[in-house]
Amino acid sequence: MTEEFSPAVLSVVVPVLNEAALIERTLRILVAQDTIDEVIVVDNASDDGTPDIVRGFAAAHPKVELLHESARGTAFARNAGFDRARGELVARTDADTFVEDDWGATIREYFSGHPETAAVTGLCTYHDSPVGYLLRFGQWVLLRCGRIGGRVGNMYGPNMAIRREAWQQVRDRTQVRADIAEDLDLAVCLSLCGLRIDQVAEMRARTSSRRRRTSPRRYWRFHLAGVRTLGYHGFRIRPVHWVIIAGAWSAHTLQWPIYRFWDFDRRRFSSRPGAARISSVGD
Repeated sequence: MTEEFSPAVLSVVVPVLNEAALIERTLRILVAQDTIDEVIVVDNASDDGTPDIVRGFAAAHPKVELLHESARGTAFARNAGFDRARGELVARTDADTFVEDDWGATIREYFSGHPETAAVTGLCTYHDSPVGYLLRFGQWVLLRCGRIGGRVGNMYGPNMAIRREAWQQVRDRTQVRADIAEDLDLAVCLSLCGLRIDQVAEMRARTSSRRRRTSPRRYWRFHLAGVRTLGYHGFRIRPVHWVIIAGAWSAHTLQWPIYRFWDFDRRRFSSRPGAARISSVGD
């Protein structure tokens, strides 16, 4: 683990697995922000040329560093990147996620104005969905109703940031098991240590909707990983939790037929849309 760090540095960690089609656009968005000082791309044993693209990009952009982590899984890649980062603030996003132009500035300003906050998470919409307006409308309603923002108990992996001292405090408590939700696990570890997580409405990003092509059966297993994570930490799963999970799964199942015929590359419907990567790392 890096022992020296700079309070003036904001590091961004990007776990990546076979994202040759998107990684360069993601990196261009990140390096264009003066408030982001360091971008660490953690390659998780890609075999599609992703490391070569990152290596070439880094040659022209010194703030980008390529790191290799052979152990497959988002948690392994995240840990390697967080440990390597030299900033007092360490953010994370994914290779298929495009953060807003003021993302780095928003993270810095919020932490500066809220010294009691250990970690933050933001909002995500989709950049490649035929029905993405539904998610945007839902977030608009929640914002109008005052249901977004403030202290929360979870974080969204592709749009989050943490103070380095908080990461050092919980690092050895986090799990790398493939059958748990790594971002929820990190959030629970922070909460159990009494460390505050805030949701910041202005911290915005657009991610890929490719997970929406996941079959309902497989998506149910995805939700069970969250249940398993809570159970691992000793939380009792209450009936209301199952109702929320069932609602999320039902919404996914209703949308699934739409995405089966959606071509994510060409942004149009097709009878033969081709394959879609479901997640960046460790899926």
